[in-house]
Amino acid sequence: MSDVALRNQALAVVVALAALLLAPTVTEAQTPCGTYAWCNTSLSPDHRATLLEDAMSQSDKIAVLTGGSTLGMPTGYHRFVDGPVGVSADQAINGTSLPDALAGATAMPAAIALAANFNPAMARSYGAVVGAEARARGFAGVWGPDVNIMRTPLGGRTYEGYGEDPFLAARTAVGWIDGLQSEGEMAVVKHFAENNQEGQLGASPAEGAVGGRENLNVIVDDRTLHEIELPAFAAAVGQAHAAGVMCAYVQVNGAFSCDSPYLLQTILRDQLGFQGIITSDAGSAHSPQADLNAGMDWDIEGNADNTATIKLALTDGQVSEATLDARVHEVLRTLFAYGVFDRAPYPYDASATDRVHDIAIADATAEGGATLLKNDGVLPLSSKVRSIAVIGMPAEKYVHGFGSSQVYPYSTTSLLQGIRARARRAGVTVTYNDGSDVSSAVAEAKSADVAIVVAGDSESEGDDKSCMSLTPECAPTIESTIPPDDPQNAQAAWGDQDSLISDVAAANRRTVVVLETGAPVLTPWRGSIAALLEAWYPGEDGGTAIARVLFGDVDPGGRLPATFPAQYSQEPTANDPSSYPGVLEPSASQTLYTETYREGVFVGYRWFDAHHLVPAYPFGFGLSYTTFKLSHLRMRGRTVSVTVRNTGRRTGYAVPEVYLGLPTTTAVPEPPEQLAGFDKLSLAPGRSRTVKIAIPQRSFEYWNTAAQSWSILPGCMKVMVGSSSGDLPLQAQYAQGGSRCGVVRQDSSPPGIRRSNNS
Repeated sequence: MSDVALRNQALAVVVALAALLLAPTVTEAQTPCGTYAWCNTSLSPDHRATLLEDAMSQSDKIAVLTGGSTLGMPTGYHRFVDGPVGVSADQAINGTSLPDALAGATAMPAAIALAANFNPAMARSYGAVVGAEARARGFAGVWGPDVNIMRTPLGGRTYEGYGEDPFLAARTAVGWIDGLQSEGEMAVVKHFAENNQEGQLGASPAEGAVGGRENLNVIVDDRTLHEIELPAFAAAVGQAHAAGVMCAYVQVNGAFSCDSPYLLQTILRDQLGFQGIITSDAGSAHSPQADLNAGMDWDIEGNADNTATIKLALTDGQVSEATLDARVHEVLRTLFAYGVFDRAPYPYDASATDRVHDIAIADATAEGGATLLKNDGVLPLSSKVRSIAVIGMPAEKYVHGFGSSQVYPYSTTSLLQGIRARARRAGVTVTYNDGSDVSSAVAEAKSADVAIVVAGDSESEGDDKSCMSLTPECAPTIESTIPPDDPQNAQAAWGDQDSLISDVAAANRRTVVVLETGAPVLTPWRGSIAALLEAWYPGEDGGTAIARVLFGDVDPGGRLPATFPAQYSQEPTANDPSSYPGVLEPSASQTLYTETYREGVFVGYRWFDAHHLVPAYPFGFGLSYTTFKLSHLRMRGRTVSVTVRNTGRRTGYAVPEVYLGLPTTTAVPEPPEQLAGFDKLSLAPGRSRTVKIAIPQRSFEYWNTAAQSWSILPGCMKVMVGSSSGDLPLQAQYAQGGSRCGVVRQDSSPPGIRRSNNS
């Protein structure tokens, strides 16, 4: 056969294959994808991705990784928005015109308030609100949730996360992602991994100059990484099937997160089985040869990985065609798996948002997370109260966190507005004093039946707090430049709130303090006040929700997702710069701070309990307007059952918490207890219910670094049930790993389990 004939025959084969590839399949349903072979919805996402990938040129593939419009790609697939606490104000940056962005979205309570709910069902409802509102604004996905563990209460983004406990963070994250993705949005869980601080002396939303996230090398042992930071990520991808994971700015053990094959391939892909998209944070990518080879798929800003740089890396052989194909396949497979090819692009139609429903969910979250820390009988406000003095500048503000997760709220209801509206219905007189003149504030307090002091803090992306007190000195160095910004709506402008509380409490023994904070703060005045309610950042209608709690329309449903220390010196990261915020490496080629996680697995309450430190208020703590009794602890298999009885006179929320005290050795030290399960239930007076709480297998295991797997340490294990990490009256002892142990039961708090120091 001649060369011409051979060429013609080969050409005929190619044409035939192309026709087969591009021909419509007669069995497929018509979708916006079209009639290409990869549009056949009966095929697996992997198969569909391979078909499309095979039809692409190198330029097409590069376009997939850079958000470009190319062969077969759906419109708008690359449009994502920040959303840990609602559809972010930076929607204006992501393609929506500023006037439309200013039209607003529901500003939800802070994520830490959601964690305080101890309620995955509420997390699902919260996530669904964010998902529906993101969809109504034309976004394909959301940068969220933020599941980094609270290692220090000074962290600038503590309000965006779920507190100090990995189990609680995991349960909350799964609910949030399930809700968001049920609305057709893709969740991108962040920031992988160890993005636990913003740094000191910062400029929001960039980074702190000392120990900032972009110039920080975290030294963390493998067990701590797997047991503390990674459980929430593992649950997000393994249980909730999050579409994406965002890598972090920080270096972990000497490698940037987005350039780390160990983090992205060994852990995320191989150990956790993640198949979705790995994206950078804004500006955290470095180069195609570093990022793509490590396993990162998408530089969301394109400042390092863009058409020109990827093309050059391929030409120079720094990135192989096989690596390009792998990254493209991961993106395409995810878009097929989450239906992006098979639906029309979401239009911008903010009017489709059900504002009434969404604000109702926000209010329910605020009420369910409001955490009553002290009550000498003044709450709920009774019919005998005829006058209330509201004091403090934050009372008339919409208090929120700063940074990329800020939301343009539809409208706002301050706590002062909420109290006035609710008091009007009860015929109660309300006066207000901003506290700037302490003597007049004290006079107002003296003349009222009850004084309510509202105090708050400021938290900001890019800038940690310098201390935990409610004083101007502890505010972030520079407040956010991202709207909605109000220089008067910040801790730096609110004066010495600690002194104001003490002075008001001295004038009126029926003083209630309401905290609107994004993290634990110091409470040196707690012994002189009648009641303390942690409201967190309660969202745009928070004033309505918190007023309902104060007046007893609803029970305060919150429990602490983070320990409130009695003094900052109790914190595991206190008084050691090498532990926080890091020490400068003199030989580094760039400005780089090294920070060592010396506390290991002893984070938060684990540290307090292991060192017999008495906090102001322990993890998991929160009072109800009624009382409960726990009894009849049983464990069968991996299920713990306990009977909960309402022994008070009101309907209220009980949150039985299950902790495990695992066997401990010098080689494998374990904290005295760690949260392994919980439930939340509402009970009427005199009613009881037996709840069954399933304990995950992983809760009985530790990360075996040598084996690079999860293992059980043989020995005697305690199962403890109570109302907080500091109050565990029910205990039983069981054997695990083939050991033999006698059963020990205890009905009161054992030695080493400390109650709160709330006097």
